[in-house]
Amino acid sequence: MHYTGPVIRPPHEANSILLEVTVGCTHNSCRFCTFYYDTPYRIAPKNQVEHDLQEAQRVNPNAKRIYAVGGDPFTLRTAKLVDLARMIRRYFPTINIGMYARVDSMFNKDVDDLKQLKAEGINDLVIGIESGDDDVLAQMDKGYTSADILRECQKLEQAGIAYRVIFLGGLAGKGNGERNARHTAQVLNQLHPTHMYMTSVAVQPESLLYQDILEGRFVESSEQERIEETLSLIEQLTNPMVLLGQSVANPVNFIATLPDDYEPLTQMLKTTIHRFTHQDERSLRAYRESLINI
Repeated sequence: MHYTGPVIRPPHEANSILLEVTVGCTHNSCRFCTFYYDTPYRIAPKNQVEHDLQEAQRVNPNAKRIYAVGGDPFTLRTAKLVDLARMIRRYFPTINIGMYARVDSMFNKDVDDLKQLKAEGINDLVIGIESGDDDVLAQMDKGYTSADILRECQKLEQAGIAYRVIFLGGLAGKGNGERNARHTAQVLNQLHPTHMYMTSVAVQPESLLYQDILEGRFVESSEQERIEETLSLIEQLTNPMVLLGQSVANPVNFIATLPDDYEPLTQMLKTTIHRFTHQDERSLRAYRESLINI
């Protein structure tokens, strides 16, 4: 199998075939992200993709899922994605195909395009919305707005494509977590993702956000603020979804299904917040500062 640069995949794709389709990220400007700084975006050669499919078929002929590797393979034009899906299904006729998708990777696809992609086996996308707050999205150079998130994800729903979203806690900075939670909930309450990965930003020295901190343009949230933001977001969610809060960057970890687990989850977070009020923030920060390359 061929891989160029970092291979980034969501946790639920651990047992999937990882197929390089694109390299790097088309945007590559998010101020907190360091995944693809040294990896220019390009499309994997067609003969390479087919060679890797042949190898995967030899090694794992009964595979049930392929994950298309790259920062946002879904940015490819519909015709290219259809060709890719049909090539994959020549080797794995019944396989499901997942991938990362940026919000703006759907701008060039209408609902009919998305329905065609669903019919070709592309489903269960992962979208790093990070926040539903326009100030946060602009400050982090995400390249889209909350209105874009709402419009594009609703297109996916009309086409019947399942998707998961990522929320990145702490991204609003010190004192802004409650506002960020409120605006993010307002967006998510109009959508129906199946799952939400809930993690927390760990600022890497190579990131643009680190420079923002050094130059006084961004002040990090405390560990307690991050948990309070998580609790506030969960308390305001109204639609069913699975919350996946098991990340090394989280001050507290959990998996929960809403609405069934709402009471025990919120109570656990409230208890944790109460306990954290009696601890030194410096000791709580020590673990986060030890995190690298996440």
